[in-house]
Amino acid sequence: MASEEHIRKIRWLLIVLIVGAAAILRFAYNANTLIVDPIRADAAYNLIYANNLLENSTFSKDRSDHPVPDSYWAPGYPLFLAAVIWTSKLLSVDTYHAILFCQLLLGAGTVLLCFMVAASFLPGLWPLLPALLAALSPHLVSTASYVLTETLFGFLLILAFYGLVRALRGVSHSSWFWAGTYFALSYLVNPVSLFLAPIIAIAIFLCARSGHLELPVSGVYRCLALFLAPLILTSALWSIRSAVSVPAEQATASKRLLTNLVIGMYPDYHEKWRASILQPEDQVVVPGSGVDKSYSIFFRALVQRFTQNPAQMLAWYAIQKPILLWDWDIRTGFGDIYIYRVEYSLYHTSSPAIATYSIMVALHPVVLITSVIGLGFIYRRGSKNPLMPILLYIALLYISLVYVLSQSEPRYSIPLRSEVYICFTFALWQVSRWLGLRARPQQEKKIEN
Repeated sequence: MASEEHIRKIRWLLIVLIVGAAAILRFAYNANTLIVDPIRADAAYNLIYANNLLENSTFSKDRSDHPVPDSYWAPGYPLFLAAVIWTSKLLSVDTYHAILFCQLLLGAGTVLLCFMVAASFLPGLWPLLPALLAALSPHLVSTASYVLTETLFGFLLILAFYGLVRALRGVSHSSWFWAGTYFALSYLVNPVSLFLAPIIAIAIFLCARSGHLELPVSGVYRCLALFLAPLILTSALWSIRSAVSVPAEQATASKRLLTNLVIGMYPDYHEKWRASILQPEDQVVVPGSGVDKSYSIFFRALVQRFTQNPAQMLAWYAIQKPILLWDWDIRTGFGDIYIYRVEYSLYHTSSPAIATYSIMVALHPVVLITSVIGLGFIYRRGSKNPLMPILLYIALLYISLVYVLSQSEPRYSIPLRSEVYICFTFALWQVSRWLGLRARPQQEKKIEN
């Protein structure tokens, strides 16, 4: 049998090849895909925010010469864009191509981090599987070509879990602070992750208290304080800024959340929204008009809908919305893996790319179902699983719950692909161990006979 050192060397050689392939695939996609009007809708607003930061030192989506501050969107991605724009002008390179190149690097980095998180608890060559799936994922490839938050959020989220890997290994007390910093940055890019770090902190504390961590409870207090400090500081400063600088009549994150809650209340919203754009002559009425004026109006409408048809609404929130969130086809977009319309893409013209696309489409339901099965191994009585897969499942369940309660859209689950692929591999590994344990007594009986 190969030694652990030999397996480790093979593993690193293969992950270098996988990361390289991921970068090549993303580069080829950008070079062989024609997006129709890529700077529009959310992408256009992201750039407006970034340019206002650079030119007016103001966070605003106002297009005027004197933009009024707002807090409708999170500041993380516009700050990232502002840094890329500033650097591209300094180096005299095309800004749009610079953004795509940076997101290509983030995509490749996501694949590497996916491997490193998986390698913290999966033995042998198992950690290569989630990295390979992340490298080939058509959704992760395509979203990196848009000026949208998904690629950066996905990178920061898996980076935060790698920070936790180092912290839980006891590298240093500062590693807890850095892990918390990565979660704080994730929050700045997508506020849906606001409560993720506190929930993870509670899980770690409970594990320490039950003896599943080597750290004493007294030491955990200090570690978790360092872990949560960046998020507390970041969210507090952003809230203070919004309270002081943003006029009362301006758009806020609270207003955006209300809009998403209203959208998520109607099962036919996506269908009618798409019809209102594609067939304007039909004068399709998009549901929810007037409901987003206040939270009280929304909750009254929600209670009314549950009262009128409780079975349908319960099925919508408990079954249909989770399925919708993790479906393959993007709804609020061009469809399939495309957020904005494409004339053609690499997945239309390249046989190898089409082959990987077909494999990933076929695997998608298998990956999701198997990942759910993996939950059974985590909560199996007497099981002593490593902490990291438990924390990954917590993240997937928490973020999924937020989107199920608000707006459930397949696009929003794309940044979570790395975590899903790791959980999928964890489930396969556990199944293989279980089958191996069941086969061992039978083999021993044969030897005795």
